[in-house]
Amino acid sequence: MKRTTLAAAAAALMATAAGPALAAGQHQQDSCYLFAFFSNNTPDGEQVRYALSDDGLNYTSLNGGRPVVASDTIALKKSIRDPYICRGRDGRTFYMVMTDMRSSEGWQSNDGLILMKSDDLLHWQHTAIDFPTRFPSLEGFGRDNLHAVWAPQLIWDAREGRYMIYYSIGRHDWEYPVGDKRQPYFKLFYSYVNDDFTDITEPRLLFDFGTAAIDGDIIYDGRNGEYVLFFKDEGLPTVNNGFRTRQGVMRATAKELTGPYATEFRHLQKPGQYPVEGSSVFRLIGSDDYILMYDCYAQGYYQFCRSSDLKNFTFVQNTPTRGTFTPRHGSVMHISAAERDRLEAWSALAVAIDALERRPAPTLTLRQLDGRRKLLDEARATLAATADAKRLRKMAARVEGF
Repeated sequence: MKRTTLAAAAAALMATAAGPALAAGQHQQDSCYLFAFFSNNTPDGEQVRYALSDDGLNYTSLNGGRPVVASDTIALKKSIRDPYICRGRDGRTFYMVMTDMRSSEGWQSNDGLILMKSDDLLHWQHTAIDFPTRFPSLEGFGRDNLHAVWAPQLIWDAREGRYMIYYSIGRHDWEYPVGDKRQPYFKLFYSYVNDDFTDITEPRLLFDFGTAAIDGDIIYDGRNGEYVLFFKDEGLPTVNNGFRTRQGVMRATAKELTGPYATEFRHLQKPGQYPVEGSSVFRLIGSDDYILMYDCYAQGYYQFCRSSDLKNFTFVQNTPTRGTFTPRHGSVMHISAAERDRLEAWSALAVAIDALERRPAPTLTLRQLDGRRKLLDEARATLAATADAKRLRKMAARVEGF
């Protein structure tokens, strides 16, 4: 187990250039939406970024669109993808899980995931789980046969009294032919996380779609007393149970969290929209309605749909991914006004530090250069040491006023 901070991660980057389903629960102080995501298939893009929204549809990036956690401080692969963030059942603890992967090494180079825990969204305990190392005796999960471990998410299992982490696994010995090609076969698995949030139990099968399925997202539907699993039918188009897969968002339901899940053979996204991935469902603040969002990665936007029953979704809007807001496969959680203030204060200081670091040396006297160095050291130490919004804003004002 290791520990990192958003401040330390930002400094490293600057130096180098509730209810059964957590996502469904509402906190009494919910004020706005926090979106955690990665940006693109480069080492710089494969890092955690944050954005805020008042309506759950339109987002403004924090830290000027730069990463808020440096991947080389948390990941074995020095890159991450697919961050899932949520509030714990105690209302005070936050969890984030993600894929430990660098896509430039290949889509079959990933063997693990990352666990993170925080009490302020700024300072994070982190652990990287490499499956072949963690489960050396598990047949078929050795490094030569494991294709990938992708897109973990988290949910509270009330019956077990533990957090359950679930994710997609592909193995080379599961591949199946599609025409003259071979398709990696992904199935959804689950484990339980220990109390320290530093380890997981041996993976167990959660859901087998019959062909490749990835990007699971489970939410509890209290009206119907069932768990709803949203997922992507992955890979090359084929026919599964008379249904033609096309890389869309689908739905399966179960009375128990660990299944068995019954698949509904239909796509949920806006008609004609393909391909999509990375679906995430969250409740709108002050409403009983839900938003289903997903990554239209070939089109350059995120798409948002709305539902009152978690079954039928109506298209709302496309949110362009451009400028400082370029999300890929992420997740949304509710935060309070105080938590928002804390994140914005941190962001203000991080942005101010970056601007002062970039100020050309010829514009400064020797005395000012020395003063800048001392002020930047103090500002970075403040980022690393506190989550107090007042202290962060006070230091940001000093840096901005240099």
